[in-house]
Amino acid sequence: MLKYLECAFESVIKVLMVFVNKPTLLVIDDESNLLRFFEYTIKNLGFEVVTGESAADFRRLIRQREYDSVLLDLMLPDGNGLDLLEEARQIYPELPIIMITAYGSIDRAVKAIKLGAYEFLPKPIDVENLNTIIRNAVEQYQLRREVRTLRRQLEPPREFQGMVGSSQVMLDMYSMIETVAPTSATVLITGESGTGKELVARAIHDLSGRPAERFIAINCAAIPHDLLENELFGHEKGSFTGASGRYAGCFERAHKGTLFLDEICEMDLGLQAKLLRLIQEKVFYRVGGTEPIRVDVRTVTATNQDPEAAVRENRFREDLYYRLNVVPMRLPALRERREDISPIANKYLIEFSQNYGRKFQGFDLEALAVLESYPWRGNVRELRNVIEQIVVFGEGERVTLGMLPAQVRDFKPGPTAQRGGEGVGTEETAPGPFTGPASIQPFWQVERDQIQRALDTCGGNVQEVARRLELSPATLYRKIEKYGLVK
Repeated sequence: MLKYLECAFESVIKVLMVFVNKPTLLVIDDESNLLRFFEYTIKNLGFEVVTGESAADFRRLIRQREYDSVLLDLMLPDGNGLDLLEEARQIYPELPIIMITAYGSIDRAVKAIKLGAYEFLPKPIDVENLNTIIRNAVEQYQLRREVRTLRRQLEPPREFQGMVGSSQVMLDMYSMIETVAPTSATVLITGESGTGKELVARAIHDLSGRPAERFIAINCAAIPHDLLENELFGHEKGSFTGASGRYAGCFERAHKGTLFLDEICEMDLGLQAKLLRLIQEKVFYRVGGTEPIRVDVRTVTATNQDPEAAVRENRFREDLYYRLNVVPMRLPALRERREDISPIANKYLIEFSQNYGRKFQGFDLEALAVLESYPWRGNVRELRNVIEQIVVFGEGERVTLGMLPAQVRDFKPGPTAQRGGEGVGTEETAPGPFTGPASIQPFWQVERDQIQRALDTCGGNVQEVARRLELSPATLYRKIEKYGLVK
């Protein structure tokens, strides 16, 4: 342990002396000439720059990645800098935000300091003062971040029902689960693919009044529509060709327990009507049956789509949506809770090291800094795959920067692009968890990329993608899970 601490502190000093990843600053100002001045000056300091010209740009860019400092104009055409300051502090409480103020607004600058601004710069800008403030802000923030990262490595990860994370958004989620679980209210979980929606559903079941009963999970996108009704409700003997006996569907098997319906927006409208009746009346009929069957089932549903958009597009019944959405839960993307990346990565590192007989005990701070800055389009699932790959191919006690997959280690945000050609920063789309040679791609990589393009083109509609690629929905879903793709 002592040796590990010495190495960790050496890494902190190394990071402070030579920035492994160039610090990146976000600059928001509606004066294009001043914006170009800031960009030129900051790049001369050896930093990267992302720029924007409005409050709308700020709100979009501040959530795309973590910055090392922000320069924010006090007055913008579509917003007040003080309001934006408070919003940013809620996302990144320690992020140093430097307010840019015009002559005569010093009183507002004082108010900004009271609200948590790091410093203020009066116009016209003094270059020497600007350089000093930026360097101090970035150095102090990186030091706090490295110390925070080191502390997270030494502390045991906060786990709750299989979920790892101590960010405020996850603590709020844990609290909501504990409050909702003992009730019988239906829950609708939304969130990107790979965020852990089934883990939340299982936690609700385990903390409910029926943990000893069955928890059954079914993915509505993985089963063809004409078979999904049979899977949910079962059938009677002789109800169709091949029905040689009675079959109990998921609702019947989950009696007294919990049924988790994932990708609920993929269910066709006819079946949605039957589901609505079952949830309201607790009664259903098997396929080909005439006798009503009464069940007591806690229903939890989930989707990675926007259910309200599905309602507007007439793909999802409005009455069913309101019946399922009694308790809405939104799972944040991993990039929205970057402070949880380190403990999650450490958990999987230890787990896979034990499984594969490796000796890994932790990460170099440089490696963790890269993991925490990566966008993780596949969320926790993608991070898990990357850690498994590291353990399979790596040796040693600590994961170094060179052990990270190339697409993670070498990831850079996309070039700055303004309105009309320059100015508003955009983030490059992160590749999937594994890559091959650029000249000749492995077949699996071509397949993965083609499926992802089809998902993007069809707005995540699995049935439409399956039709266009001439695959069965079940096969397509297995490939989506295998590659950690985003629907």
